[in-house]
Amino acid sequence: MTSELKPTHIVEAAGGIPYRWIAAGKTTNVDERAVKANKFAEARATHATSKRKRHKHKLPLTPAEIHFRAIITQLEVCLVHRPKYDDWSWPKGKLEEHESSRHAAVREMEEETGVPVALGPTIGEVEYPLNAEGKNSKRSKTAAKTGTIYTKHVAYWMAHPISAEAAQRREQAIGPILPAKTSEIDEVRWLTIPQARKLLSHSHDRDILDQFVDRIQEGALNAQKLIIVRHSKAVARKHWNGTDANRPIIPRGASASFALDQELGCYAPEKLTSSPWLRCLETLEPYAWHTGLEVTTLPPLTEDAFAADPDAAWQCVRDVIDDLFAETDGTSVAKNAVQVATKAVVKISDNVKQTADMNHGKSESDHADAANGADGKDDKAESKQATDTASSNDLGTSANQSDTVSSTPEMPKQYSRATAICMHRPVIGGIFEHLRAMCASKSLAKQLIAKSPYMPTGNAVALFVVPDAEGPRIIDIQRMAPVVY
Repeated sequence: MTSELKPTHIVEAAGGIPYRWIAAGKTTNVDERAVKANKFAEARATHATSKRKRHKHKLPLTPAEIHFRAIITQLEVCLVHRPKYDDWSWPKGKLEEHESSRHAAVREMEEETGVPVALGPTIGEVEYPLNAEGKNSKRSKTAAKTGTIYTKHVAYWMAHPISAEAAQRREQAIGPILPAKTSEIDEVRWLTIPQARKLLSHSHDRDILDQFVDRIQEGALNAQKLIIVRHSKAVARKHWNGTDANRPIIPRGASASFALDQELGCYAPEKLTSSPWLRCLETLEPYAWHTGLEVTTLPPLTEDAFAADPDAAWQCVRDVIDDLFAETDGTSVAKNAVQVATKAVVKISDNVKQTADMNHGKSESDHADAANGADGKDDKAESKQATDTASSNDLGTSANQSDTVSSTPEMPKQYSRATAICMHRPVIGGIFEHLRAMCASKSLAKQLIAKSPYMPTGNAVALFVVPDAEGPRIIDIQRMAPVVY
């Protein structure tokens, strides 16, 4: 007799991987960290090519590979210890009533680590039986009595620290966040990625770490945040006797604007920009009021201006994107940290290469001809020249290295920045058309809807944009809907 399917109850939770740069002045043990970063990268490369024939003779590292290993050397992630389960995991927790996943992620990470954070690109999601949490592998009594399967679903984000000033500024927007009790979290550790992988207690947490590293290789540490907001529900044109520019939002739209305030705070935007028409300004007004930020008006983004000159509207948005990548005083810590690590990685990888060359030479048969021996020396000399060139410019660029790498990898900024921009439905449609061409994949481009109304009123979309040799590229898109109750 076939057993009936048991109903499943999903328990929603959210969290993330908070990361930070090791201080530029903290250069102790950088060589040791570089060795571990090299081993970590080699293990990933070995796993990726396990089904393919590998070279017996190690090839020189490309600039991108050197850059990636330098980042692994100087980046730390945060783990928490839960005494109830005696395990090490990522900070996370269940959603509270009337709470979105992104807000829960920000709240839980700050509660458990004590560090206020802003969200970055999404990492991934995991599901597992709720009764398998921590070390508890027994079937829950609730499931035995009711026949209901309880499943925990956790969404993870990348997250970076924000300044105390920024945290205080957004406090009224996202609400108070209190430290977790010591009975829930009794220890917090900042570790390098190789160290974190060893300490994590659960395989699904290591899977999330692997996806985090994939994001790093995708350029996520350089991702800047452009948040496009569609204004909240406004008075219908047929019911409004004034000018279209002065048509306000209705009470239902005002509640959505107030609720969106909390979602915007999860990304901690530093700048607010908007069409100068009233309904757009009113949509951002709650966040501006709570944070003390001023709203900069952009005349090319009104409906009339867009209808007259859509190219000017796109150029206006493109200028906002370019401004996100402008250098700031806060970029030096990450840049210096990676430059210090790059030298260590190049030095270590050069030693590894020479050792591999010597071992390869010893394993050659005694009857190898002189010509082959000469070629081996030439190869070693070219590799040494490539790594020396990389050390001299701190980024590992070399004419002798792989032709597939045509440009120097982009140096990471301190942490990502965010700008919110509010506009009208027709303008959003025209802007999305340009943004779809910037998406890293077709599946990502499909998330920018091509049909009107593009997104509901009072909603927003966060775009994560990275620099690229061919222009800015979007690697992640996150939709935001206000939780109105």
